[in-house]
Amino acid sequence: METKKCPICGETTSSYMGNYRKDGLCKKHAQEFKNGKIIQCEKCNTWHDVNEECKCSQLKDELPKEGYENCLTCGQKTNGYAFCKKCWKELSKDKMLNILQKNQTSTNTTIKESETKTEQENQVIIINENSKSKCITCGKQTDGLLFCGSCYHKYKDKELLFKITKCSNVELLDESYEGLFNCKDGHVVKSKSEREIDNYLFEHDIPHAYEKKLSYGPGEKEFLRPDFYLPNYLGLGKDTYIEHWGYNENNIQYTKSKKFKIEKYKEMKITLICTNEKTDAKDIDASLQRKLKKDFIKENEINFDET
Repeated sequence: METKKCPICGETTSSYMGNYRKDGLCKKHAQEFKNGKIIQCEKCNTWHDVNEECKCSQLKDELPKEGYENCLTCGQKTNGYAFCKKCWKELSKDKMLNILQKNQTSTNTTIKESETKTEQENQVIIINENSKSKCITCGKQTDGLLFCGSCYHKYKDKELLFKITKCSNVELLDESYEGLFNCKDGHVVKSKSEREIDNYLFEHDIPHAYEKKLSYGPGEKEFLRPDFYLPNYLGLGKDTYIEHWGYNENNIQYTKSKKFKIEKYKEMKITLICTNEKTDAKDIDASLQRKLKKDFIKENEINFDET
């Protein structure tokens, strides 16, 4: 009779009167199963500690589910997944994430070496009849998908901002829209322009807080988070806020959010200074020097709104 191995540790499966256990567990793990210490996942049939989530649940949001043709370990076809079912079961979580990281680094290096000026001048990806299957962030061939495997894994948890012209030129305006930028005073902000604003305030000794909660109602969720809060900027008790508005012409959700916030600021008679990505980002310092002049700020009103 062929020797069976425990799916957990590889030891010989426990047997009784010459018959192996159907679940394949060894004597040790059979006892743990009997004592309720381990269970078998209904989705992937993997055994795990009863007090822990199965690996398939832990990894479902960390491993890419599309963008790959073959398993990164054995090369078997996977229909989008980074790992085949066999390797996924055998490899640990840390091992798989490490493999993904190495693959991403290798892919990015290859992309940089193979990019040409005609394909990606000024970071604009050209998509036309002759090159439909391209990643819209790096230009790598993708077999019809919007992102290559490495870019999908890099950006899957972020909100990206694109500019598309002539239905073919795709430009990534801000890949750090949901990223993190460290400022000179230690604040961590979400965009490059916000970092420039924060640094300006710090360098000009203007006390400020980033995204301080501003309640507009009694409910737990009835609050706004203006980009910057300047306490007592116009005098004792005369607080001022700054909102930096990004690209929003074709973003319906962003436009609705901006409209809602502006209405609330008006209702609350908030002194708000607006800066805009399109008109101020090229020289934030110059714009802030002009817009933060106290003599020109209208109290309890929206200042420099371009809508």
